[in-house]
Amino acid sequence: MRLLEWWIALMQRRAAAVLAIAALVTAGAIYYSSANFRITVDVNQMIAEDLPFRKLERDLERALPKHTDTIVVVIEAPLPERAVQARERLASHLREKQQLFKDVYEPGGGPFFERNGLLYLDTGALQETADHLAAAQPLLALLLEDPSLHGFFSVLETAVSRSEEVELPEETLGSLFDRMSAAFEGVMSSRPYSLSWQELMLGERAAVEQRRQFIILQPRLDLASLTAGAEPLEAIRRAAHELRLDGSRGVTVRITGDVALSYENLMTVERSVGGASFLSLVLAGTILAIGLKGSGRLILASLATLISGLICTMGFAIAAVGSLNLISITFAVLFIGLGIDYSYQFCLRYRELIQAGVENRQAIATTARGVGMSLLLASLTTAIGFYSFIPTSYAGASELGLISGTGMFISFLANFTILPAILTLLPVRRGKHAEREGAPLPLEEKVMMLPYRHTGAVIIGALVIGAGAAALLPRLSFDYNPLNLYNPASESVTTAKALFKDPATAPWTASVLVEGAEETRELARRLERLDEVGSAVTVFDFVPDNQSEKLGVIADMALFMPPVPEGIAIRHRGYAETLEALASFEEALRHLSSSSPQLAPSARRLLERIDRFKAFAKNTPQGEQAFTALSDRLLSTLPMLLSRLDRSLQAAEVSLNDLPRELVDRSVTADGRYRIQVFPRGDLTDIRALQRFVAAVQTVAPGATGSPVTILESGRVVVASFRQASLYALLAITAFLLIQMRSVTATLLILSPLVLALLMTAAASVIFSVPLNFANVIVVPLLLGIGVTNGIHFVHRYRTEPPADGNMLRTSTSRAVLFSTLDTVASFGILAFLPHRGIASLGILLTLCNAFLVLSSLLLLPALLKLFGKGRNA
Repeated sequence: MRLLEWWIALMQRRAAAVLAIAALVTAGAIYYSSANFRITVDVNQMIAEDLPFRKLERDLERALPKHTDTIVVVIEAPLPERAVQARERLASHLREKQQLFKDVYEPGGGPFFERNGLLYLDTGALQETADHLAAAQPLLALLLEDPSLHGFFSVLETAVSRSEEVELPEETLGSLFDRMSAAFEGVMSSRPYSLSWQELMLGERAAVEQRRQFIILQPRLDLASLTAGAEPLEAIRRAAHELRLDGSRGVTVRITGDVALSYENLMTVERSVGGASFLSLVLAGTILAIGLKGSGRLILASLATLISGLICTMGFAIAAVGSLNLISITFAVLFIGLGIDYSYQFCLRYRELIQAGVENRQAIATTARGVGMSLLLASLTTAIGFYSFIPTSYAGASELGLISGTGMFISFLANFTILPAILTLLPVRRGKHAEREGAPLPLEEKVMMLPYRHTGAVIIGALVIGAGAAALLPRLSFDYNPLNLYNPASESVTTAKALFKDPATAPWTASVLVEGAEETRELARRLERLDEVGSAVTVFDFVPDNQSEKLGVIADMALFMPPVPEGIAIRHRGYAETLEALASFEEALRHLSSSSPQLAPSARRLLERIDRFKAFAKNTPQGEQAFTALSDRLLSTLPMLLSRLDRSLQAAEVSLNDLPRELVDRSVTADGRYRIQVFPRGDLTDIRALQRFVAAVQTVAPGATGSPVTILESGRVVVASFRQASLYALLAITAFLLIQMRSVTATLLILSPLVLALLMTAAASVIFSVPLNFANVIVVPLLLGIGVTNGIHFVHRYRTEPPADGNMLRTSTSRAVLFSTLDTVASFGILAFLPHRGIASLGILLTLCNAFLVLSSLLLLPALLKLFGKGRNA
């Protein structure tokens, strides 16, 4: 206390110099922070790197670097031909941008798979494809002679009226009629529909998987830049727009992958937290104005102190940890919400003395003596709550703990340096009606007397609520899915979640590196026998099985397939000729509709569309354009099918050495190890499926790594860190309070409202389905430190300067507790509305806990003090 008195006296004697030095320090912190500011939002980077699963993860990244820092482009189209064509065009366009992309990979694409793709079908599917092609051979042969709309109608007229020349199965013919009806309708309604010849000729089964195509890009990233992923991502979107792959023709391009997820997450965090910090500051000023009853000088002094402390804490954060993370970025809102408490306590006690007629310098000194010890204790206990995460393996929370814990001491120093210096130069005057200013309103009086008139009921009610909340503790859960932390509306997140619906495209797969070819095959077979595993893929799986048999089937297909001319394209015959061919086809179709019960519905539907289309074309200023559009919808995919089919019939035997280099580089390491990529059978966004999958894989391959392992193990580390930090905080704070208060009773009184608030928060987490996650798990240790602050202020004031009537709710201490907590609730409440779900969940739990805390502090603690407290005169 003597040191504090000397310090305050020094601040008063050198007030102008103190403020000048504070301004210089603040300006220096602004310059340093802006020059060195960095953020990382990768959840994996928030886990200590020396853990075994992190070492396995880094080994995989070093061994197969093309799997790291990737962008995944997902191309979807209603037709497989459109999807493949879009993939090829976009990949070709992006390969030209070598300054942005160091690798462009098309899974299943390229000359190798175009030539040998049929070998990767199982024997049954290949034979089914051959049968479809054999049935369609006469139709294709005639179309090759006249690849035009005129030729198409002529061939169909032949197929319908003289079926012995072009024998098409009724099922194929009916499907063709239905697709043609859709094409006619598409022209008239301007819908982007086209007939898929691949589906028609080779069957739906062979084509359905090709409607979704992928490009995997490895961009050149400037890791020193905050917006490292911006330029590559923008280049992809711009290319898609230039190539008209923007949905206007039914083709959509979406982006996901770790680079896209990190960048969009970073942008969400930056925008959200920056805006939340500013809004928190505005709310702090507003609530200050209410709490300090419009005293402009006190509001100005408090905000100046708060802002200076915040900026200095930012400078310390950048200097101490280098870059902020998903959790530590919230320190600004936490600082504003918590740091304002120091100014409230100081200013309200100071104002109370000024209104009582105490001279300004004496009021500052008395205030410092009166609240100095309780604020120092509050700083220490809050810092303990933050620092409790430092010894844990959760680096993300550890960094927040270091920053915010130190920030509490910076705030304490600022409030006993800058604030008294400002008040010395800008003293507050005593109000004209000071004696009536604090008189409570009737409702306030009832609230103030509640814990004193109904002491037993308040305590019993608290016990009942606490017991009910404790009963829900076993249902408290942890959400392991990092995607649930991000903005759910962002493109990268929605795309990733869509991919989870198909196990074959699940973004999370396990990986195992194995030495030896035979050992790799054996381990893959053992993994595939697991119920939780869908498939285990190695480089050896890209050497097709039963090649002799399949090559025989392909050779037979080549015998009956007509030769495809180089550069085949759809021709455009005369308008009159096309109308004549269409009329002949209509006549044959009418005959068929009356003679074939099975094909009659499809034939009649097509006739109706043709009649409507002819009327549409006749009433269109350029009727020929309608037929050109029809030709595009009916025949545009035919040349692509014929060309690709012609190349695929040139397949030859494939060995391991024939596989493309870009595929091998993703499956075989430089030191000769082989990768097994393990696909799950279930949806790993379900935590139970994730746990079962990882446990099953690790029983067979303990060295497995990859996203499922990393996510689950990271979650376990976070949960363990949460428990560890909570225990550290509770033990340290309890021991500290026992030493400081020298009383078990006082310690229990301070902890009681906190325990009740934490139990109620846990119950709210269960009731409102806000589980713990990677971001909000810091709530309990944090609030163990924050939560005792109210109790310390109350008990310290009660033991040193108790009110004459014993009612603590009439003091400036209770008013400071109320308004500082309201400010804290408002600051944290802003986080609850942010689009970033992880930070929003942190805001929700912090808001609830602080709301519960102020209620228990203002109701339960006064009741307990009345029952067990022993005040003494100062």
